[in-house]
Formats: sequence, C-alpha cells, structure tokens
Amino acid sequence: MSDKLQLNTILAAIDRKDYAFYDGLTLEHQKQVAPFLLNRYVSLVKGSSELQAYYLMAGNQRVNKTYFELAKHPKLVWQLLCTVSPGMGTQFHQWVGHKKKDKNNSSKRRKDVERLHPHAKSDELDMLCEMYTDKDLKEISKLYGDA
Repeated sequence: MSDKLQLNTILAAIDRKDYAFYDGLTLEHQKQVAPFLLNRYVSLVKGSSELQAYYLMAGNQRVNKTYFELAKHPKLVWQLLCTVSPGMGTQFHQWVGHKKKDKNNSSKRRKDVERLHPHAKSDELDMLCEMYTDKDLKEISKLYGDA
C-alpha cells in the first residue's frame, strides 16, 4: 500500500472526538485502522496521573469490556474509541506491550492471527500472537463464523 495512514493521524482524530473520521476514509484506509490495537493505544497517555487514570478507566469501560462482542462492527468500535477522549486536545498515547511468553504452537497461532488481521504488519502480528489466548482466538473465530 503506497498510501499509508499514519497512527498519529488516527489517534489525533480520536482525541478530537471526530466520529465521522472513519466514514471519511477510503476502504483501503479503513482496512489499515486496527481497532484492537487502537484500544490499547487510547487507554494509555502521558500526562497527570488523573488523566492517565481517566483514559485507562474510560477505555476499559467503554471499549475493552465489550470489544469481542463488537469486533465485527469497526465503525461502532471507532465511535466508542472517540467517546474515551475527554475532549482536552491531542494527547501523547504510548504503547505498553505484554511480557514475552513462550511461543508454543506459534506457527498455527500466527496463521490464525494473520487470518483475523490480514492487513496487520509483521510486528503487529507478533504482538497480537502474544496478546491473544487460545480462548480469545476461538471466540473471535466464532464471531467471524469460522468455528
């Protein structure tokens, strides 16, 4: 893809509470939006401890709790991500990854994750392989009608 949508552009739109941003994207750009990863980014900001606590709690309450039930509806997940922002301008969203785990059955897991996220980059797929449990992958497969 020659026209890559920048992560900072996406996160800034969420911080602005730009609910229409997703609809304004081309289909190719919509495919580049990874709601699961955005949920992680949105929940973590640099700033005062109160602001950090707000983003974490709002992200968990509004998006994280019901993510797997809503995963088939990316526009709805986008709108929920926009509700997390308190409307205080653009924030610096940081990534905090999970601890590395033993990669048992990693090739099958990698194929399953690639099937679920066909447009994810290699490092994103590695991260998702570490984040998803076998139970998560089965649930997501059921949502997509693969199980």
